[in-house]
Amino acid sequence: MDTRIYVMTHKKIAVIPDPAYVLLHVGRAGSGELGYIGDHTGDHISEKNPRYCELTGLYWLWKNVRCDIIGICHYRRYFVREEKLLDRAYIEDKIASYPIIVPNSSCVKDADVREHYAKRHYTKDLDLCREVIAEQYPAYLSAFDFAMETILVSVGNMWITRKDIFDRYCAWLFDILFRVEQKIDLTGYDEYQSRVMGFLSERLFRAWLLMQTEPVTEEAMKLIEPSDFLNAEKKADLMYQCVKLKIEPLLRLYRMGAMQGTLAQPLDCADDFEGKMPVWVCWWQGEAEMPELIRLCIRSIKERLEEETMAFRLVTLENCMRYVSFTGSVIQKFNEGKISYTHLSDLMRAELLYRYGGMWIDATYVLTAPFPKDIFAFPIYTLRFQTPVWSADITKGRWSGNFWYAPKGKKLFQFLMESLWYYWEVEDELIDYYLIDYVIAAAFEEFPEVKAELEQCPFCKADVFALHGWMNGKATPERIEKVQRGGFLYKLNHHADYQKENMAGEKTIYGYLCGQ
Repeated sequence: MDTRIYVMTHKKIAVIPDPAYVLLHVGRAGSGELGYIGDHTGDHISEKNPRYCELTGLYWLWKNVRCDIIGICHYRRYFVREEKLLDRAYIEDKIASYPIIVPNSSCVKDADVREHYAKRHYTKDLDLCREVIAEQYPAYLSAFDFAMETILVSVGNMWITRKDIFDRYCAWLFDILFRVEQKIDLTGYDEYQSRVMGFLSERLFRAWLLMQTEPVTEEAMKLIEPSDFLNAEKKADLMYQCVKLKIEPLLRLYRMGAMQGTLAQPLDCADDFEGKMPVWVCWWQGEAEMPELIRLCIRSIKERLEEETMAFRLVTLENCMRYVSFTGSVIQKFNEGKISYTHLSDLMRAELLYRYGGMWIDATYVLTAPFPKDIFAFPIYTLRFQTPVWSADITKGRWSGNFWYAPKGKKLFQFLMESLWYYWEVEDELIDYYLIDYVIAAAFEEFPEVKAELEQCPFCKADVFALHGWMNGKATPERIEKVQRGGFLYKLNHHADYQKENMAGEKTIYGYLCGQ
């Protein structure tokens, strides 16, 4: 599939670390060479850039580019997911369910969009738009009026869609704007106000969206320079070196071969797991305090594990000391608020997997099928990806700290457990939220056996994050089937606002899963 995300720019910017992103020099007809594709060839309106802004790029793409999926970003505004640029695979998967992707809606602080426009620009231009719509597209008039009476806007002419939908929008948009241009009087407009066609298009886009039948979804938009994506990677590398320095005394002992035993004290655990492999899930507050989403996830895990060979264990603050032996420093610093519940669970999973082995699965994973039996054939199994989950991801896709299988006694988890213990023995503050991943990265680099075991894991072919974007979509048979065939598990977000019904009162995917 030919997917291209065009980045509109009028100046030199840093290289974007993703080949799907194509730089497009807008207003090229009136400016110097930047070394990028320009909007001044073929059928174009490049010379209109002072009034049309990035729309000269949209027009050029409409008339001169053929592809399957097309997207628009700005040199400082990008669609992001967990601090990472949306990549081709994610976009193509999302477009299959939602053919139109727009930025998260912004809310104006005025009474409505019309008042917001009036305070910043000339209302007569907005009225001209309405006149043209009434004359040429009367079916859109009520949508335009409604869009002006709300407080929601989509800024920047940014979106991602199929090329046929993009072309349909451009034909509608430019017909209106060219007609407005014939009537508009720009007398007295300064350079900023002369960009009127760009301002109008942002309001028109929302009206056009209201009239489309294709499903629409939103993605986060972030104001960021392309170089910041690279700077984030440099920061991650520096943090990695810093974490290694923090645990260097322990690393030195491992290098010397002085860690044949373990710092973990023997623990008399009365739970023999009925002779089965433990499946660990942690929810510190216990079952009584679980949100509905967590109940859904844990129910899905219990229902799909193989009872003959697997023993489910929910670890809570009340029962955790049955299974682990947190150091005195860890307990003290947790009680003082220096160690959060999140990072206490990092300590927990390392010790559980070292002492007992089994599976660790975060409480926000929902299973849609049983665990594949082949994952237990590997010395260690984790979700491994061909590309990083986000641009500054120290894991680089090599492991997922929230999903593990391992037999007990693995060196990776001994080192992880002891490194975290050592860190909190000498430190009073968390150096980075992803400390656990930096320590695993050190093990990956330092110990050939750990590297070899992690690299034996096959790459995860399914998009485990896809369901998060589908949860509020209508639960059609096709979407339900897509969820079921997409993989055996999905990662959700318990901070997300999942709804059981959409605005039309129809059951959503979340509602379907809750009702199973």
